[in-house]
Amino acid sequence: MKKLFFALFIAVTLAACGPVYNTQLKQVELGMTQREIVSLMGEKYSVVDQKSNGDQTLEYVDKYKNHWFFVFVNGQLNKWYKETDN
Repeated sequence: MKKLFFALFIAVTLAACGPVYNTQLKQVELGMTQREIVSLMGEKYSVVDQKSNGDQTLEYVDKYKNHWFFVFVNGQLNKWYKETDN
């Protein structure tokens, strides 16, 4: 019985250590506004690209050094992707 509880404890602990933005990223949809993304992902982002027409790209970095990029065109999310540090 102790082994079962230990295994369950380890499984729960490892599941809690998943990617930082995992829950939030499941809610991201194309067409969302920048305000919706910031509300979902948080205020800790950098603007890494700003076009004269207002299009921009936001970057979030999680504790695993994954870089999440959100590209906005005409005020709506056009694409998002991840890059990792090696």
